[in-house]
Amino acid sequence: MFKYYKKTHLEQFTEQLYIGNDILIPKNITTDFIADRLGISVVLFNSESLSHETNNGKKIIFLDDRKSVLEQREDFLHELCHLLRHAGNQATLPSPFVKYQEEDAELFVLYASLPYFMIEQLNLSPDHGQAIKQISNAFSTSIKLAKKRYDQILRREYEGTVCTKTSATCQPRKEVKSNIGDKMECAVYYDPSGTIDGPSQLIVTLDEWTLMNCREIELPIGERLPEVDLEEMHQIECIPALSSDVFCFDGIITLQVHQLLYRHGLKKNCFIIQMNDIEMKIARDQAMTRNLTW
Repeated sequence: MFKYYKKTHLEQFTEQLYIGNDILIPKNITTDFIADRLGISVVLFNSESLSHETNNGKKIIFLDDRKSVLEQREDFLHELCHLLRHAGNQATLPSPFVKYQEEDAELFVLYASLPYFMIEQLNLSPDHGQAIKQISNAFSTSIKLAKKRYDQILRREYEGTVCTKTSATCQPRKEVKSNIGDKMECAVYYDPSGTIDGPSQLIVTLDEWTLMNCREIELPIGERLPEVDLEEMHQIECIPALSSDVFCFDGIITLQVHQLLYRHGLKKNCFIIQMNDIEMKIARDQAMTRNLTW
């Protein structure tokens, strides 16, 4: 149905989780069914929803009994993401890490409530409003959530269409490589007042071909890279990459080039990535790997 739509790593994680546990149709997306398939205990109580893992590995989600069934399901999926993908007590974690975990959990709710691999099986109306109603009815979600997900899919489909058409105009075509080469130059800056070991920023410069043809490119984390000093940093014309521009999946860290192209076009080609963002992505990926072994 959507020819150019590309799934994110979080979507792939959600899809693998569902398929691996026989959560295959919209009617399966209920609190009771998912909890049963994943071996999670659900307790209703008169307070805000939260999740907990006991010392012996038992996973429990406490749901606010003052909320509706639909609201409880969204809370359940939010807390499920914390159990499966996040580590640490948020009361003691740095605020940027907490913010990242909450954003990750909200995206998980969207993907888990309305999985793309199920949506693409629907025969959706070409009318925007009618298609949203179809999705809302099929998955028993609010119109608001269905609209948010459908609009997201349409944006990514449009983005994929634009990137494909742009790539087709660039000749000759080359095989996309993930390793560092003439398409990407990297350098690092060591902040003498920084609080982390190693570099504090990674500076990535992409050529035009890479921006137009590569959806993502692997970052050379752990490799010995050229260093720039403070004076050189002030002379570099670059802009910050967002935390969401960096993904870590199965230990591989990638820069989402297509997102940079979508936001900046070809006007910008030099980006600064905070190493704190990369470290948080690595920690989350490692925690996810540990949780999937239970």
